[in-house]
Amino acid sequence: MSLVARPPGALSQAQHGDTLARARPRHLAGAALADALRDSRAVTLSRVMDASDEAWRVPERAGLNPVAWELGHLAWFAEFWILRGPHRVGSDGRVEAARPAAIAGPDAVFDSSRLAHAERWRTPMPSRDVLVDRLETQLAACIDALDAGGNRARGPGADDDALYHHRLALFHEDMHSEAFTWQRAELGWPAPGDLSPPRRFADTAPLVVDGGDVDVGRPSGASGFWFDNEQPAARVAIAPFEIDTAPLRAGAFADFVEAGGYDDPALWPGEAALWRRTHAPSHPGCWRRVAGGGWEQRWFDRWQPLDRDAPVMHVNAFEAEAYCRWAGRRLPRAAEWEHAAGDPRFEWGGAVWEWTADRFEPYPGFGPGPYRDYSQPWFGDHRELRGGSFATHERLHHRRYRNFFTPGRGDVFVGFRTAAPHSPNRKGNSP
Repeated sequence: MSLVARPPGALSQAQHGDTLARARPRHLAGAALADALRDSRAVTLSRVMDASDEAWRVPERAGLNPVAWELGHLAWFAEFWILRGPHRVGSDGRVEAARPAAIAGPDAVFDSSRLAHAERWRTPMPSRDVLVDRLETQLAACIDALDAGGNRARGPGADDDALYHHRLALFHEDMHSEAFTWQRAELGWPAPGDLSPPRRFADTAPLVVDGGDVDVGRPSGASGFWFDNEQPAARVAIAPFEIDTAPLRAGAFADFVEAGGYDDPALWPGEAALWRRTHAPSHPGCWRRVAGGGWEQRWFDRWQPLDRDAPVMHVNAFEAEAYCRWAGRRLPRAAEWEHAAGDPRFEWGGAVWEWTADRFEPYPGFGPGPYRDYSQPWFGDHRELRGGSFATHERLHHRRYRNFFTPGRGDVFVGFRTAAPHSPNRKGNSP
């Protein structure tokens, strides 16, 4: 399989299974892993290098980072984990490396746990040319370290512990390249040339799923790379339920908007009420009314007619839940989503990230991985998302992957699907 940015268009779970069975992204080793690291870097640079130095000076805003800082952080992260070990936890609780930075320091500037978000706009950053040189040097050194470890000849069966940090750096950069993509959309930059809007979905009957005890997270004995929040596996009891086979379409959400859904306080309890009072929305932030009463949606630097059959996008968890209350539905639990995604009729990934009803919490027995700040600081006040967007690299698509954002975030490429307890009198498409 060619390791390039995933082409536009969602894949069904059956297609995902076929594609990922060949690629096995979490088992990448040797030459394939080196190629993936190069590919990830190429995608990252394609998201920012077409912009001017002035555009790189993004406004200070939650959810955004200065471009120069984020590029420096990527070089720092890979060098820190791949080249500077062994690591230990210091007296302040932060992870420290045995070796000093030789390529992409200092730690005090490019470690996201050391430099506060607001300070990233007030700290001097390297020039574009320096950053490009630094990124090239770091990538070459990390690939040389992969070869030096003898993994190129060992292939897919290479030791997971030996490759852990290379795979961590790969997936970390894939996440940041998607962050650069939604940052482009938020700032009104042109869309990257390799991206198209998410594909359209047909209206189908909900999928009916039996209840019982289901396992979520890393299966027992599974090899390859796993994020710390996916383990250890947990057993969750679920009741019979039905769930949409695809993310909710924009047309259905437009019906909610036009019915006055944003104006009904009963649909916005608790935290949602506070968000609604603070922001006073009347429709999704990326929509606008046009003459004749229709809608347009912003797509990066332009406004386009709302595609009613495309998934609704750029809605936060409060907006998703308000729609569900209006429709007599609910958001799926994360365990329900993960279990249903094993059915080939369940379409996910390559469209939008999907809100779930669950707070982002550790599974019982959780222990932080070497990168201690990946999950642990965000438990409790973040919401769990599943799936993957059109801007998410195919390598990250995995039905057990747990994404997480605060529930008020709508700038990311996020939508949702609905679920409900299964009623025997309601028609579905169960086997």
